[in-house]
Amino acid sequence: MRVKQPAPEKFLRVTIELPGVWEESLSFILQEEGWGGVIAQEKYPSGILEGENEAQAVPRGATNSLTLLLDPLKLDNFTERFAVIAQEFGLQDRQWNLQFAEHLDQDWEAIWRSRWKPFRCGNFVVHADFHQLPTNLHKAGDRRICMVAGSAFGTGGHSSTRMALRTLQRWWREKPFTNLLDVGTGSGILAVAAAMLGAEKVFGMDPDPASAPQAMATAVANGVERSCHFWRGVGDSATGQWEVVIGNLQSDILFQDAEILAALVSSGGRFFGGGILASKADRTQAKLERFGLKLQKKSRKGHWVTFEMVKD
Repeated sequence: MRVKQPAPEKFLRVTIELPGVWEESLSFILQEEGWGGVIAQEKYPSGILEGENEAQAVPRGATNSLTLLLDPLKLDNFTERFAVIAQEFGLQDRQWNLQFAEHLDQDWEAIWRSRWKPFRCGNFVVHADFHQLPTNLHKAGDRRICMVAGSAFGTGGHSSTRMALRTLQRWWREKPFTNLLDVGTGSGILAVAAAMLGAEKVFGMDPDPASAPQAMATAVANGVERSCHFWRGVGDSATGQWEVVIGNLQSDILFQDAEILAALVSSGGRFFGGGILASKADRTQAKLERFGLKLQKKSRKGHWVTFEMVKD
């Protein structure tokens, strides 16, 4: 989710009510389009990953809601755009509702802090720098990833990111890697996790100007800053070849930049692709395979698909 973006003097708190199956997909789209801070609590609508504690998930009702922090100047454009998105999802007018409430800027962080909860993913416990962890969340042998609050995308709650965290842990057990490149690193959660596992050189880039400083702050908070390097840029700003390349992006970016991403993977290296809508998975896979990446494993949770691939 996007969090703690610089707020105007006043902002609108938009409550979006819609059928429960769609909130994760909608949250991802709104964040990627830059509408504002989606602060709804992660409800794991795509299902619990194997080994996760079902008690962490919020029970799904017939209708769920997202909370968006919106600049009032964007209200008309947002309302028009949301109607288009709802239509694309096949939602009827009676299936969704928007409610608006005005807040002062000092409410911004308080609202967000009240909604983001720590969670466990594999042997990682992910939490913000202001959280006090429940005693039943942390188990012997777990690693804690402390996320520094900021505006860059990614707290780890999205199913694709959780699947990436699980994949990194399994890859490390199967064959430890010395270097990793995280394309579209956002908050830096995956890059920092790789460094915490033991990767010696972890690099990440993102076009969001807030990303690099926030990711480095998270690296410092977890004591792995010497292994981590972040900069502002897109995929073609990276050079060399890497044992592991993470592309937890979205379907259209993976499709568009397939040649660039594949070129960054060393021979025998591994590639993780995430943020892929199931409806676009086949064409995305075909494009990546065209440039030498071979599918080893495809996973799906809800509307989201992830690829584990290897370079020939």
